[in-house]
Amino acid sequence: MIKLKQIKTKYGRATLVFEADFPDGTVRTVEIDDEEIRERLKTVRKILGRPATKTDLKYVIKTLFKELREGKEEMPETFDYAEFIEVDLEAEG
Repeated sequence: MIKLKQIKTKYGRATLVFEADFPDGTVRTVEIDDEEIRERLKTVRKILGRPATKTDLKYVIKTLFKELREGKEEMPETFDYAEFIEVDLEAEG
């Protein structure tokens, strides 16, 4: 089972919140940046030579979760980038 539960938008970026079952019997909430999905759809478009469809979108999402379930892809981490505003990222510490 893979269900889209929520779409979070912050600073123009979308994060999709899914609920999915995993092989160990747990149901987990997974947040995926829509950029990850869009990059995969771009690849689909390049391979197939046509615009991506809703069916392609479903396939990309199912493939992403298959990889997560098999441990090929790590659970994506999300960060609150707002805490880096005005911070010198090259400074030590």
